[in-house]
Amino acid sequence: MSVFGEAIAAIKEALSLAEDVKRTGETLKEIARELREHDRRITRIEAKWEAAVELSAARGALPRRLPDKG
Repeated sequence: MSVFGEAIAAIKEALSLAEDVKRTGETLKEIARELREHDRRITRIEAKWEAAVELSAARGALPRRLPDKG
């Protein structure tokens, strides 16, 4: 193989690797976006949980029971 052939093969390989890096970057961006969404959801759930615990403590330590119908 001539020097020019090797140079062209190296350029093709570099372009292929660059495309792989670009795809990986796009995938990483999407994963990061999903992670931020999950973090926001977890934060909202934590806030609701804390509010429920505080409300429960404010109502008293014992949970309310439904009256027996029997």
